[in-house]
Amino acid sequence: MGKNVRNFKGYNNQSGNVNGKNNTNNKNYTKQDAEDEVQSQFNKYSGYSENQLIDEFYKEVYKQKQLGNLSPEMLQNFYNMMAPNMSSEQKKKMKGLIDSIK
Repeated sequence: MGKNVRNFKGYNNQSGNVNGKNNTNNKNYTKQDAEDEVQSQFNKYSGYSENQLIDEFYKEVYKQKQLGNLSPEMLQNFYNMMAPNMSSEQKKKMKGLIDSIK
């Protein structure tokens, strides 16, 4: 599985994985790599409207569910990782989206 921030499997912090890579076995994957990926994805989606972002979110959720790469714990870890960078309104919307797919 390639490095892809959109892959929710990468947000399963309890297993020691970052973006599908096991940190204990892959010492080449650094925090800087993760930050670079997040920045890249941010740049990719920065011009999208809120509705377009929500559509992309649901498409990725569907894809990851089909692959068996999505669990409620992963969604919660994703939320926990993103929450510090969001306003209270954004947190409320994200929580609603996540709750709607659990």
